[in-house]
Parts: sequence; structure tokens; C-alpha cells
Amino acid sequence: MTYKNHSCDSRPSFAATKLTHQVDIDTGQPIALAIASSSGLKTHNQHISPFFFLTMNSLRTTSTRAVGPLLRGLSASRSHSTSSVSANELSHFSGLASSWWDPVGPSRILHLMNPLRHDFIASCLAESLPQPRTPTLNSQNPDTITTTTAAAAAANNLRYLDVGCGGGIFAESLARTIPSTPSAPATHTRAASITALDPSPTLIKIARDHARLDPTVDAHLRTGRFSYQNRTLEDLVAQVHAADAPAEQTFDIVTLFEVLEHVDSSAGSSPLTFLTDCLRLLRPGGWLIGSTIARTFPSFLVNQVIAEAPWPIGVVPRGTHEWSKFVNPDELEGWVQEGLMRARDGAAVRAGSEALRDMRWKCTGVMYFPGLGWKLVPGSESWGNYFWAVRKGV
Repeated sequence: MTYKNHSCDSRPSFAATKLTHQVDIDTGQPIALAIASSSGLKTHNQHISPFFFLTMNSLRTTSTRAVGPLLRGLSASRSHSTSSVSANELSHFSGLASSWWDPVGPSRILHLMNPLRHDFIASCLAESLPQPRTPTLNSQNPDTITTTTAAAAAANNLRYLDVGCGGGIFAESLARTIPSTPSAPATHTRAASITALDPSPTLIKIARDHARLDPTVDAHLRTGRFSYQNRTLEDLVAQVHAADAPAEQTFDIVTLFEVLEHVDSSAGSSPLTFLTDCLRLLRPGGWLIGSTIARTFPSFLVNQVIAEAPWPIGVVPRGTHEWSKFVNPDELEGWVQEGLMRARDGAAVRAGSEALRDMRWKCTGVMYFPGLGWKLVPGSESWGNYFWAVRKGV
């Protein structure tokens, strides 16, 4: 499939916030109903926003009482936090968690978007593959090389990071492309492993429980090729950069599907800060790939007025989107360029155009057609939903 590249805008941000675990992730017993996360973001705000989760009355009733204290605590600490996770977004999406994997529920069409996401990722890899990781000798036996080198020689050797994974709709679909044996032929994603993050304990538990229903995916969970982590993006960035060999813990592909338009903008966070953190976790030559919605009049009509209208016209709960948070392609491209200059050691080590050397940017519109599904529509980026990607220079 061919993708048309367009100079897109720039403006994204999302971040995960560190929440006090209000749910026992292993038992699933609520201590205080957990809040939803920007990961859910990802699932909902899906292009064209159309499909989302219907709020279950029982969840609503429970969450109103249980989540209140947690939200107040989160709000009170926000001035001291650098997290880009919005308490309101977390609260909204927590009420939708139960419908994540309902095959005939409101998130059904979000699942149908996965094939197009995979195709877009494959198109990026067809343009340029991330560089193999640097071979290193085994200190105990100089005649052997490390597993890192062995992985680099394999056809499927890419490490993925999915930020804001929600209930795992995309992450689980990508995990199914991971071969069971290193010698397997190259897949369209070339995935060797995937790590999926979300700040919501509730959504991470839903994602893990569903993944265990598939023997193949469950096997990847047990071997560590696939993992769900209940943490924020900022927390992972801090851990990676505190490691002895931070470069070995970075990723070849970072994905942000339906996340940017839910990022909280406050004194401690912004779309630019969020994107910069994502780029810090990306290896040179790697791809940061995502999708979001343009902030235009057509997108306001489609994604808010129509999509959030009362049933039977609307397809998502009211309040799912906030038009002012939508991101135009040119804004996004500008943020990505600035983020590349900041990403190295937290500062613009290479000034100006030098920091953007070998960078690649691509953007294409995507629309949902009833009865036909999601389709790429190059040139329609300003109408609403679009895919975007940036390759980090070597």
C-alpha cells in the first residue's frame, strides 16, 4: 500500500501520571475504583472518533463515589507533577473500561482499525528500517556475541513501545505478530517484543486478562516478549536514563495511537514535552508513529457534534473529545522537530538543522466508511483523523 507524505502540523502531548494504585492488579479487587487512563485515550479517540465505549450505569454509579477522593488528590498534586495525564480523561475512560473487548460493543470499529495501523507501520519500515543494534562481545567468552547481536541478525528484531495502551486493542494485535522462534521469516511488523504502558490499573488488568485468553499471546507474556506495565511515560524515561546502559533500553518503534488529543496541558506538561519524552526513548533511525485528529471545523462537526450526539446518531459518549486539544498536522510536525532538538540528553545538543538531519516525516488522512471500514485518504488530513510518523535521524 502506498502512502502519500504531506507536511503536517505539529502539536501533541500526553503523559502518564503516577496514580496511587487504587486497584489490586493481581486480584482485580477494587480498593477504590481505578481511574481511566490516557491509554484509553488511545482506544477511544480513534480516528473519526466514531466508536467508543458506552458508559455502563453500574460502573458510573460506583466510580462517582470511589473515584472522587482519588481525583481530588490527583488534582491537588498536579501543580507539583510533570505528568501529562489528565485526571478528567482518566476518570472519563475508566467508566468505559468494561466494553473494551466487547466484539459487538461500541469499540468494535476500533478493532477494525488495527489492520490499517499495521499497514501504516509496514509502510514506514519499507522506507527505512532502524539500524541493527551495535554488536558487543561477551566479557566471559570473547568468542561469542551477546543476545543483542543475535537479535539484530534476526529478521524480526524490533523492540516496540506502545504508550497509552488502554485495554490493549493495538498492543495485543501487535503481540500476535511476534514469532515464536527467532528463525521465523520476517513479518510485516518485524516485531521481536512489545512493551505497553498505561497509568490506569483498571485498564492494565483488563488488557492482561484478555491477553491470557490467547495461548500464543499468553506465551509471549510468560517469556517477556510482551509486557503490560502500569506506569507513566515519565517514569519509564527516568528509569531508562538512570540505567547503566540507557541506549540498550531504548526502542526501535514507539506508537501513540489516539493519545495526543488527550494529553493534559498544564504548567508541568505539554504536547511538546510529551513528544520529547517519547523521542528520548527512541533509538536513532527508529520511528515514532501515531494517529490523532486535526483541529478544524470539519473535524468539530464529525468528531464532536455528530459522533457525540445522542443515540442513535452518536457513536461515542459525550465528553470523549475536546476540540481545543485536537492537533493540526503542521503543529505536530513543528513539535516533533523541536522535540528532536531537545531529546538528546535533555537539551538541543545539535543546534538547528543539524538536529533534524536524516529526519523523515509522513502524514496521511484516514476516514471511516460505514460498511467499508477505515481507509487511507491522502490529502484529507485537515478533515479529521490522520496517521503520522517521524523517523529519528541516525
